[in-house]
Amino acid sequence: MQIITRDKLTVVFDRREDPVARVQQGEIFTVETEDARGGRNRTAETTTPAYLKEMKKKGWYGNPVTGPIYVEGAEVGDTLSVTIHSQTVDTLGWIPIWPFLFHLEDLFDEPNTLLVDIHDGFVHLSETSKVPVRPMIGTIGTAPAMEVILSGGMGRHGGNIDAEEVCAGSTIFLPVAVDGALLALGDCHAIQSDGELASVEIRSDITLSCEVIKGRSPVMSWPRIETAEMLVVVAVGRPLEEALAGAFRDLILWVVELTGMSKTEAYALIGTGGHARPGQSQVGLYSVRCMLPKALLPLA
Repeated sequence: MQIITRDKLTVVFDRREDPVARVQQGEIFTVETEDARGGRNRTAETTTPAYLKEMKKKGWYGNPVTGPIYVEGAEVGDTLSVTIHSQTVDTLGWIPIWPFLFHLEDLFDEPNTLLVDIHDGFVHLSETSKVPVRPMIGTIGTAPAMEVILSGGMGRHGGNIDAEEVCAGSTIFLPVAVDGALLALGDCHAIQSDGELASVEIRSDITLSCEVIKGRSPVMSWPRIETAEMLVVVAVGRPLEEALAGAFRDLILWVVELTGMSKTEAYALIGTGGHARPGQSQVGLYSVRCMLPKALLPLA
């Protein structure tokens, strides 16, 4: 099996980047990912407030992704279907606290980073507090046609959408804007809350495969995710309600496309049986997922 190692990192989604690997459609391969700070803060000495303030002062590019990966047969105008087969969880994680996020300067005087142990299916926050792991991929996307977008950013190509449904057992559908798609992914979490109030940042190994869907749905404007139970659309915008409107709109059209329902019927079904949940809501652009249980779809 081909393994794309975590030293093959980039901090941009850029059509001009040379591919670090090439994969065939249907090929199962593994991608090693680095944590969201490029491995900078994995020891007690590198997580002190003084170290973090100096690191922020110097500046760095967060959310490095492994890639780009050239998918054979992917052409401009196609859709890339990425199925996630498995994801490992590191034994070491960390939780960032930046006071400026969510305007919590009155609660926290200094930045902090909490190192946490992960074992036996739990993140151990302290001797008395633990939460079960729920691993997911925070950043995944393809190269845009014209723009160069930081891997910490997001857009119609995907990026730092922080949707917990991008996980083992799910398939994400992304636009192909350049030949080969130039897929890249990283920023994995052992667990993340809706809105990314906080997340447990980790290194991870992802086993996945890609297929190319020739052409693109005329109503697909934003990345789609299909899990065993849900149809999910992720849109981004600022303010956050702009992202919500985009995700809701695209999910209505996806349901119409799948079922032949009228737009009114799809609106009513999603509006009563669906959900809207924030993804990355720390800094704009923001992401929002709109989702519908597949069990509610009418039988063919």
